[in-house]
Amino acid sequence: MTRIKLIVIISVVLALVAALFILNLTTTPQSTLPIQSPGKENIPAPKTHEQPPLKPEALKKTEIPPEEKGPFPVDDTVPEKERQTGRLFNIWRKAVLTKNITQINQLDSQIRSAGDEAIPFLTKLAKEDTNERVRAFAVRILGRQNKTDLLGLFMELLRNDTSAFVRENSAWSLGRLKNTDTLEILQKAADSDQSEAVRKIAAEAIENIRPSK
Repeated sequence: MTRIKLIVIISVVLALVAALFILNLTTTPQSTLPIQSPGKENIPAPKTHEQPPLKPEALKKTEIPPEEKGPFPVDDTVPEKERQTGRLFNIWRKAVLTKNITQINQLDSQIRSAGDEAIPFLTKLAKEDTNERVRAFAVRILGRQNKTDLLGLFMELLRNDTSAFVRENSAWSLGRLKNTDTLEILQKAADSDQSEAVRKIAAEAIENIRPSK
């Protein structure tokens, strides 16, 4: 009997030990370490510091000197449409003076879109501007209009303008119009103009106007 009791006691003790072991496993907290994927390292994400929003600088109204404003008024003394066209040509004129070819090309499409409304502005620049480059560029744009009512302007400038650059573009414009009434003044320019460039363009204009044989 004593042996049987001993076996029973040992069995009970073993059962208790086993029960305590199982209970310990179920109550132990799991590891907080991240689980690594095979072949990859767990690299912590970099900390991001939110940048404060950029504050735009206060815009300062710059007073433009009178000589930089251009020849055309852009205030309330003229109608809105005229102000817009005047502003366009004030900017264009400054681009021509500063030889800003990129800006000139950008404004070119706007000038074409203005159509006939641009002609009075260009005519004023072609006849009255003190800078020969501005006058010549204005004549060039007017020449692309192919308008016969500009014939007198081109003839006047070819005859009287002191700038060879302007006279050259005037002769070119006359050649585009192909009006035989301009042959006499073109021939005079081709024969006796002081500028070789003007003589050359005038001769080409004559060939462009004369009917081919």
